[in-house]
Amino acid sequence: LDNAIKYNRPGGRVEIKVETTPQNRCQFTVKDTGLGIPSKDLAYVFDRFYRVDKSRSRQVMGSGLGLSIVKLIVELHLGEINIQSKEGEGTMVMVTLPQAGFSP
Repeated sequence: LDNAIKYNRPGGRVEIKVETTPQNRCQFTVKDTGLGIPSKDLAYVFDRFYRVDKSRSRQVMGSGLGLSIVKLIVELHLGEINIQSKEGEGTMVMVTLPQAGFSP
């Protein structure tokens, strides 16, 4: 949510959706209408300290740790995180977790 707000354009939208998947898992989706992430950077956004655009790092506070921490937490809870983005159009992050009471 923090990134969706920080990297959105003025007057942009942030959509949040929580639903149950056909596999009976919980999916949390955050979608924004912001700057988007260049395709060359998508493979690295979960790396610690990675910042997509070094020039805007001075304008937007952050350490580049947020998504790597989220990914670790999601994986420790037996979940998955996926990101889709198109530069200039926005980003969608989907977190899928087992529902409460799940035992592997």
